[in-house]
Amino acid sequence: MSEAGDNVLRQCAKDLRAAGFTCLADEIEYGALSAVEPTEPLFVLCGRDRLAPQAIKGWIDLARLSNVPDHKLESAHLAIEAFERWPGARHYPD
Repeated sequence: MSEAGDNVLRQCAKDLRAAGFTCLADEIEYGALSAVEPTEPLFVLCGRDRLAPQAIKGWIDLARLSNVPDHKLESAHLAIEAFERWPGARHYPD
């Protein structure tokens, strides 16, 4: 990614954090979104999605078969825990 792109992501994270979106800001600064390309497709799961933890578990199973590094698997497990602890209302996707 270009330096300009990095600057845009850093500014987005700063603005999001100031507005209270700390999880999204962290993901942009330190997570998978820190290296996202400008036109790269994304698929986002949110804490309110009842199916998200199971979807992440499926990803972990496939990742293990593909020898994904342990730190990535641990990150996915932490995401599941965060989703399950989130106190907001949950529903199935619309």
